[in-house]
Amino acid sequence: MQNFTPGAQPAPPAPNAAQTNFEPGIDGFSYGDLYDPARLRDLTARFHAELEREDAALHAALLEYTRSRGAKLKGTRAESDLLIACAPHLSRFVARLFRVEAEREAHAASVRAQDAVFEFKNFVTRRATKRVPAERALTYDIDSLHASLDALRRAAFADTLASDDELGVARMTARLLAWEKFVEKGEAAEIGGAAAREIAEARNAAAGVALAEFESDAMEGVAASNDDARFVKRALRLVEAWASLHATRAEAKERVKGWVSFRAPHPLDYEHLVQLERPDADLPEMMRGLDKNLRRRVGFGLTDARATRREVLDEVNYCLYCHERDKDSCSKGLRGRDGAYKRNPLGIVLEGCPLDEKISEMHVLQRDGDSIAALALVVVDNPMCPGTGHRICNDCMKSCIFQKQEPVNIPQAETGVLTDVLALPYGFEIYALLTRWNPLNAKRPHALPYNGRNILVVGLGPAGYTLAHYLLNEGFGVVGIDGLKIEPLNPEL
Repeated sequence: MQNFTPGAQPAPPAPNAAQTNFEPGIDGFSYGDLYDPARLRDLTARFHAELEREDAALHAALLEYTRSRGAKLKGTRAESDLLIACAPHLSRFVARLFRVEAEREAHAASVRAQDAVFEFKNFVTRRATKRVPAERALTYDIDSLHASLDALRRAAFADTLASDDELGVARMTARLLAWEKFVEKGEAAEIGGAAAREIAEARNAAAGVALAEFESDAMEGVAASNDDARFVKRALRLVEAWASLHATRAEAKERVKGWVSFRAPHPLDYEHLVQLERPDADLPEMMRGLDKNLRRRVGFGLTDARATRREVLDEVNYCLYCHERDKDSCSKGLRGRDGAYKRNPLGIVLEGCPLDEKISEMHVLQRDGDSIAALALVVVDNPMCPGTGHRICNDCMKSCIFQKQEPVNIPQAETGVLTDVLALPYGFEIYALLTRWNPLNAKRPHALPYNGRNILVVGLGPAGYTLAHYLLNEGFGVVGIDGLKIEPLNPEL
């Protein structure tokens, strides 16, 4: 029995060693080893041994890259290709280390499930609004057209009702587009297989849906007897009309408010970057920002809304992945033909990310659903990314290849990558490990042991705490101090 003073709360039980130093999923290591520089060196060796067994050529390339501390490939397409190829191997290794393989796969599947949304977005911009221009969209009744689409979805695509409306409509459209490819190859009945059966079943299920009015020139070349092909073409024309109407008519846009499928980048007007209104006609010099853009700060509390996962993926899919052409100006800066950095119309020098973060490469990995791999590339150059993201800087956005229209919101994408990892079991531990152990970091793959020298860091803003982190990884003892008055912690903490 515990002894305690009457009237006082009993002391909490001491933590069980098994709770604080459990065995991860890599044999021969304990959780405590992940904070021991000598054992981190052993973990690096284990990763390299496994990578060599899985892909000897890739391992040899990574080993050569690390031995040169990245100097031989720095800033090249070859470096990007190497890191993108190695990152999924590291992601699987880390997931096994923390026994979160199933959660990693589930997360990747949930990201890939959003692919239909971006296929639908391309359908809206590149097909629907062109085949059904705005003037023709005016001829449709909004409510009756939506009722027809809803009836088609409920009758022939009932499985999409389990999704939110945007994803559900996108999945239905993606399936129709795939079927269109089949029927355009010839008579659906002659093709056979699962696709023909699925088309026939959907056509029969939708027999009561009025699609005849959606006959068009798209029917040219379709045999009158080919009911399956006619069904697919009519259904797609219905979706085209519905999508164009909701993309072009203001009164219909409210139904799809918040859908990334209907979000288009706006042109950049450097003379009016901030939306303003003049509330008093008698005092035209009075101006203010729009109420919808107002964000109040309460103490040190974060009041900004992070982008949703779908919004993050929208930014990632908007990116052109410029590293593939060595045009990733977001990271390296936007240069003119003379090699000098360009300036935007405001005179700001477009030098790109001050940390040279591998942004385009991060986007590719996040697009594929591997957030651990994406974060592993982020922390090579920006280990303290929880303090950046959408909160601090946007130099990358200023230098984005899109200079005449809205740039990719890279800070929100970075925050989204980090948030996805932190949402996993042991998410913080995964992030923390990658900041002191990362085989993709050619300059410092793992933290060094204490070298006996101590350093005082005065000022713990982003520069101060980032410097402290780098010094710790180099083996120094670090004490940090700051003069800012910190608000008291909640009593329960």
